[in-house]
Amino acid sequence: MAKHATFWRMKVKPGQVGALTALMSDPAMEAEMKGKGWEMDITGVSKNDPNEVWGAVVWDTSDRYYANAESPEQNASYEKMRALLAEDPEWFDCDLLAENRA
Repeated sequence: MAKHATFWRMKVKPGQVGALTALMSDPAMEAEMKGKGWEMDITGVSKNDPNEVWGAVVWDTSDRYYANAESPEQNASYEKMRALLAEDPEWFDCDLLAENRA
């Protein structure tokens, strides 16, 4: 079974990128996610728009990713994140083909 990758783009309300980053980097949330199949994520801000944030997340399986996405706890986290956004995020789900690091 392939690993799951989700790529995303978010338009953040002006001045809220730091708050979004803090919310997404919460150590307690990361510890909980590790036990559910989360492996890694990466987040960056666009060089062309300081309020546009892009990222990707990798999970061990799609089943575990979707189970987490549909959980009440994740929905509560999403609602906090959504309050910082200017519009709904875009999500692009994939089966991971390759994972390379230096």
